[in-house]
Amino acid sequence: MQMKKQALVMITALALSLAGCSSASDSPASTSTTSGDTIPANPTTTPQETASPEGTERMTASGNQERTPITIRIDGRTVNGTLSGNATARSLMDQLPLTLTFSEFGGQEKHAELPQPLSLDGVPAGDDADPLTIGYYAPGRTLVLYYEPVGHYTGIVRIGTFDDLAAIRDRSGRFQATLSLRD
Repeated sequence: MQMKKQALVMITALALSLAGCSSASDSPASTSTTSGDTIPANPTTTPQETASPEGTERMTASGNQERTPITIRIDGRTVNGTLSGNATARSLMDQLPLTLTFSEFGGQEKHAELPQPLSLDGVPAGDDADPLTIGYYAPGRTLVLYYEPVGHYTGIVRIGTFDDLAAIRDRSGRFQATLSLRD
Protein backbone atom coordinates (compact mmCIF):
# COMPACT_ATOMS: atom_id res chain seq x y z
CA MET A 1 0.00 0.00 0.00
CA GLN A 2 2.86 2.37 0.88
CA MET A 3 4.42 1.84 -2.59
CA LYS A 4 1.10 2.70 -4.27
CA LYS A 5 0.94 5.97 -2.32
CA GLN A 6 4.54 6.82 -3.25
CA ALA A 7 3.86 6.03 -6.89
CA LEU A 8 0.74 8.20 -6.82
CA VAL A 9 2.68 11.09 -5.28
CA MET A 10 5.41 10.77 -7.93
CA ILE A 11 2.89 10.62 -10.78
CA THR A 12 1.06 13.67 -9.40
CA ALA A 13 4.32 15.60 -9.06
CA LEU A 14 5.31 14.68 -12.62
CA ALA A 15 1.89 15.69 -13.96
CA LEU A 16 2.04 19.05 -12.19
CA SER A 17 5.52 19.75 -13.48
CA LEU A 18 4.52 18.84 -17.03
CA ALA A 19 1.40 21.03 -16.81
CA GLY A 20 3.71 24.04 -16.53
CA CYS A 21 5.52 23.10 -19.74
CA SER A 22 4.10 24.16 -23.07
CA SER A 23 5.00 24.56 -26.71
CA ALA A 24 5.37 28.00 -28.27
CA SER A 25 2.09 29.11 -29.73
CA ASP A 26 0.85 32.02 -31.76
CA SER A 27 -2.71 31.57 -30.52
CA PRO A 28 -4.46 32.44 -27.31
CA ALA A 29 -5.27 29.65 -24.88
CA SER A 30 -8.81 30.95 -24.56
CA THR A 31 -11.30 33.30 -26.12
CA SER A 32 -13.55 35.75 -24.32
CA THR A 33 -17.22 35.79 -25.19
CA THR A 34 -19.25 38.95 -25.47
CA SER A 35 -20.46 38.33 -21.92
CA GLY A 36 -16.87 38.30 -20.66
CA ASP A 37 -16.80 34.55 -20.00
CA THR A 38 -13.74 32.66 -21.16
CA ILE A 39 -14.13 29.63 -23.38
CA PRO A 40 -11.36 27.29 -24.55
CA ALA A 41 -9.60 27.98 -27.82
CA ASN A 42 -10.30 25.48 -30.57
CA PRO A 43 -8.34 22.39 -29.65
CA THR A 44 -6.77 20.00 -32.10
CA THR A 45 -4.43 17.15 -31.41
CA THR A 46 -0.92 17.07 -32.78
CA PRO A 47 2.40 15.86 -31.43
CA GLN A 48 2.99 19.48 -30.30
CA GLU A 49 -0.07 19.89 -28.07
CA THR A 50 -0.30 21.61 -24.72
CA ALA A 51 -2.77 20.97 -21.93
CA SER A 52 -4.50 23.37 -19.61
CA PRO A 53 -4.36 22.77 -15.87
CA GLU A 54 -7.96 21.56 -16.10
CA GLY A 55 -6.92 19.05 -18.77
CA THR A 56 -9.82 20.03 -21.02
CA GLU A 57 -8.11 22.39 -23.40
CA ARG A 58 -5.57 21.61 -26.09
CA MET A 59 -4.16 23.65 -28.88
CA THR A 60 -1.58 23.12 -31.53
CA ALA A 61 1.65 25.05 -31.71
CA SER A 62 1.82 24.69 -35.47
CA GLY A 63 -0.25 26.21 -38.21
CA ASN A 64 -2.43 29.27 -38.50
CA GLN A 65 -4.47 29.72 -35.33
CA GLU A 66 -6.33 32.90 -36.23
CA ARG A 67 -9.81 33.12 -34.77
CA THR A 68 -12.73 34.31 -36.89
CA PRO A 69 -15.98 35.44 -35.23
CA ILE A 70 -19.24 34.07 -36.66
CA THR A 71 -22.94 34.19 -35.84
CA ILE A 72 -25.41 31.32 -35.83
CA ARG A 73 -28.97 32.67 -36.25
CA ILE A 74 -31.83 30.42 -35.16
CA ASP A 75 -35.39 31.83 -35.32
CA GLY A 76 -34.21 35.39 -34.72
CA ARG A 77 -31.89 34.39 -31.87
CA THR A 78 -28.17 35.00 -32.37
CA VAL A 79 -25.54 32.64 -31.01
CA ASN A 80 -21.97 33.91 -31.27
CA GLY A 81 -19.19 31.61 -32.30
CA THR A 82 -15.58 31.57 -33.33
CA LEU A 83 -13.91 29.51 -36.02
CA SER A 84 -10.30 28.43 -35.70
CA GLY A 85 -7.61 28.93 -38.30
CA ASN A 86 -7.25 25.31 -39.43
CA ALA A 87 -7.89 24.33 -43.04
CA THR A 88 -11.23 22.74 -42.22
CA ALA A 89 -12.56 25.91 -40.57
CA ARG A 90 -11.21 28.07 -43.40
CA SER A 91 -13.00 25.94 -45.99
CA LEU A 92 -16.26 26.37 -44.05
CA MET A 93 -15.68 30.16 -44.02
CA ASP A 94 -15.43 30.02 -47.81
CA GLN A 95 -19.02 28.66 -47.90
CA LEU A 96 -20.52 31.31 -45.58
CA PRO A 97 -23.20 32.58 -45.32
CA LEU A 98 -24.87 29.20 -45.18
CA THR A 99 -28.34 28.10 -44.06
CA LEU A 100 -28.45 24.51 -42.82
CA THR A 101 -31.12 22.20 -41.43
CA PHE A 102 -30.00 20.72 -38.11
CA SER A 103 -31.38 17.70 -36.30
CA GLU A 104 -30.69 15.87 -33.06
CA PHE A 105 -28.14 13.08 -32.97
CA GLY A 106 -27.38 10.79 -30.04
CA GLY A 107 -28.55 13.15 -27.29
CA GLN A 108 -25.25 15.00 -27.48
CA GLU A 109 -25.17 17.06 -30.64
CA LYS A 110 -27.09 18.78 -33.42
CA HIS A 111 -25.83 18.12 -36.91
CA ALA A 112 -26.50 19.26 -40.47
CA GLU A 113 -25.22 18.02 -43.81
CA LEU A 114 -23.00 20.51 -45.63
CA PRO A 115 -23.42 21.15 -49.37
CA GLN A 116 -19.67 20.73 -49.98
CA PRO A 117 -17.05 18.68 -48.10
CA LEU A 118 -14.50 20.61 -46.03
CA SER A 119 -10.73 20.38 -46.36
CA LEU A 120 -8.93 17.98 -44.04
CA ASP A 121 -5.43 19.30 -44.81
CA GLY A 122 -3.20 19.21 -41.75
CA VAL A 123 -5.84 18.10 -39.22
CA PRO A 124 -5.71 14.95 -37.10
CA ALA A 125 -7.59 11.86 -38.27
CA GLY A 126 -9.87 12.06 -35.23
CA ASP A 127 -10.62 13.94 -32.03
CA ASP A 128 -13.13 14.28 -29.22
CA ALA A 129 -15.43 17.21 -28.59
CA ASP A 130 -16.50 19.09 -25.48
CA PRO A 131 -19.77 21.00 -25.09
CA LEU A 132 -19.75 24.33 -26.98
CA THR A 133 -17.57 22.86 -29.75
CA ILE A 134 -18.28 23.39 -33.43
CA GLY A 135 -17.04 20.35 -35.29
CA TYR A 136 -16.93 18.71 -38.66
CA TYR A 137 -17.65 15.01 -38.98
CA ALA A 138 -15.87 14.14 -42.21
CA PRO A 139 -17.45 10.72 -42.97
CA GLY A 140 -20.94 12.25 -42.92
CA ARG A 141 -19.89 15.62 -44.34
CA THR A 142 -21.75 17.20 -41.44
CA LEU A 143 -21.34 20.32 -39.36
CA VAL A 144 -21.86 19.49 -35.69
CA LEU A 145 -22.76 21.65 -32.69
CA TYR A 146 -21.85 19.63 -29.58
CA TYR A 147 -23.77 20.21 -26.34
CA GLU A 148 -22.55 17.10 -24.47
CA PRO A 149 -19.02 15.64 -24.32
CA VAL A 150 -18.22 13.16 -27.07
CA GLY A 151 -15.43 10.63 -26.85
CA HIS A 152 -12.67 10.27 -29.42
CA TYR A 153 -13.87 9.28 -32.89
CA THR A 154 -12.09 9.03 -36.19
CA GLY A 155 -13.51 11.73 -38.47
CA ILE A 156 -14.20 14.43 -35.86
CA VAL A 157 -12.39 17.70 -36.54
CA ARG A 158 -12.73 20.59 -34.10
CA ILE A 159 -13.23 23.82 -36.02
CA GLY A 160 -14.51 26.30 -33.45
CA THR A 161 -16.68 27.15 -30.47
CA PHE A 162 -20.05 28.72 -29.76
CA ASP A 163 -21.22 30.58 -26.66
CA ASP A 164 -24.84 29.63 -25.88
CA LEU A 165 -25.24 26.00 -24.84
CA ALA A 166 -28.96 26.25 -24.06
CA ALA A 167 -29.81 27.71 -27.48
CA ILE A 168 -28.51 24.54 -29.10
CA ARG A 169 -29.16 21.87 -26.46
CA ASP A 170 -32.77 22.88 -25.76
CA ARG A 171 -33.78 23.08 -29.40
CA SER A 172 -36.06 20.16 -30.30
CA GLY A 173 -36.84 18.70 -33.69
CA ARG A 174 -35.37 19.85 -36.96
CA PHE A 175 -34.50 23.53 -37.26
CA GLN A 176 -32.77 25.87 -39.65
CA ALA A 177 -29.78 27.97 -38.69
CA THR A 178 -27.83 30.50 -40.72
CA LEU A 179 -24.09 30.74 -40.17
CA SER A 180 -22.33 33.87 -41.29
CA LEU A 181 -19.25 35.93 -40.56
CA ARG A 182 -19.91 38.32 -37.70
CA ASP A 183 -20.47 41.91 -38.83
